Amino acid sequence: QGEVARPNPNTAAVWHYTEYDIDGNGKIADFEEKMHRTCGTVAIKNDLLFLADFSGLLHCLNAKTGEPHWTYDMFAASWASPLIVEDHVYIGDEDGDISIFKLSPEMEMVGEVNMGSSVYTTPIVANDTLFIANRNRLYAIKEGANAGPPK
Repeated sequence: QGEVARPNPNTAAVWHYTEYDIDGNGKIADFEEKMHRTCGTVAIKNDLLFLADFSGLLHCLNAKTGEPHWTYDMFAASWASPLIVEDHVYIGDEDGDISIFKLSPEMEMVGEVNMGSSVYTTPIVANDTLFIANRNRLYAIKEGANAGPPK
């Protein structure tokens, strides 16, 4: 209807990621082969880029090339951004799970912890303490700390 799209020769884009043929069958048919909409931002370390999409997929890509290393299906929406702490990646989801992965180009889940209700926010670390907010509580988690009610 009169609209025209022209390539921009002055673009600074290095790469973009929308889909990837994981199984090499020449088709993009599987749910895990697509990047879905997202509310979060990326986390990057050692040329590994992590991004969770709203459909519940955590993507691990090569930060320089955009080529995917792996995708993990959390089976629940993720509104947050991944957090990298040393050699681990943390991501929360709407089911209240915090999934923890090794910082690696191969998918290696370290564990999953349920926080009791939906985790919509990004975990954060400050003063050697991991802070995780779920729908109605804020947790402060520190190695060697004694459990107890807030004072």
